[in-house]
Amino acid sequence: MKKKKILLFGSGYMANEYLKVLKALSCDVFIIGRNRQKVKALADSYGFKGCGGGTSGLKNVDCGDFDWVINAVPVDKLFEVTSACVQHGLSNILIEKPGALNLNELNALKKKEKKGINIRVACNRRFYGSVQALRERIKEDGGIVGCFFDFTDREKDIFEAAKGSSFVDRWGWANSMHVIDLAFHLIGLPQQIKTFRDAGWKFHPTGNVFTGSGRSEKSLFSYYSTWSGGGRWAVEISTPEGRYKLSPLEKLAFCKKNQFNWEEKEFAMEHDTQFKPGLYKMVNEVILNNRPNTLPTLDEQIRLYKVTQKIFGYEN
Repeated sequence: MKKKKILLFGSGYMANEYLKVLKALSCDVFIIGRNRQKVKALADSYGFKGCGGGTSGLKNVDCGDFDWVINAVPVDKLFEVTSACVQHGLSNILIEKPGALNLNELNALKKKEKKGINIRVACNRRFYGSVQALRERIKEDGGIVGCFFDFTDREKDIFEAAKGSSFVDRWGWANSMHVIDLAFHLIGLPQQIKTFRDAGWKFHPTGNVFTGSGRSEKSLFSYYSTWSGGGRWAVEISTPEGRYKLSPLEKLAFCKKNQFNWEEKEFAMEHDTQFKPGLYKMVNEVILNNRPNTLPTLDEQIRLYKVTQKIFGYEN
């Protein structure tokens, strides 16, 4: 089988996690980043090639050679890099979540998207072994009767990000959307939603306590999240047989109907221990097996952003 040729943007944490997977899948990778020395060190460690200069580095490659682009730069640079890739005629682009910083950027990318260009947002948590096992059990149990989710982030992490991140005022979209996407991926986007917010910080004035409920395509749902309090990410799905819980999201527990005790369920998780959970399966499915439909399009990501606008009170 011919090796897949991948153009990878980025030289930070996520770029390194992708490189572990791409190396294991025998892909041929060219890396572009802003810092030439950092890119060279990263490329050399995996036996690949690369260059610095950011998007200007596209001048150093034949864009027609690549099967896919993976955009794994920081959130506030995603729009710039994806725009440059579209401009240079790269047709298959996988953007790290959340795809862009805000609704304005998502809409601008949608306008740039031309016929024949396939842009997808890399929501790797959809590919967790725990999530795949949950999908199977939902089907076996006869569907979903309710959903609860919690996207509580640690206050100290948000405060640390506030010291140097330009996107902390969109923290709910940039970070908490990982849980929100997973919940609505399982139950469908809201048809109705009622939201409440409280408190807030100077760098995130729209709130730091969130609660709400509604009706999705498949079930009723509710959520509760306290960035200024305690807690952790969780998604709970009720079926006619009982309730399943992802918390941490990498694990699956079950409480049988009419019982109180939770039982941890076993499932195949080979690649989720060797690589960043969900990443191997996502890359293998989308890039090697040409099945990108498992990930959000720009249209779908725009619809999700409009839901998070209501949850977090963002204007754009």
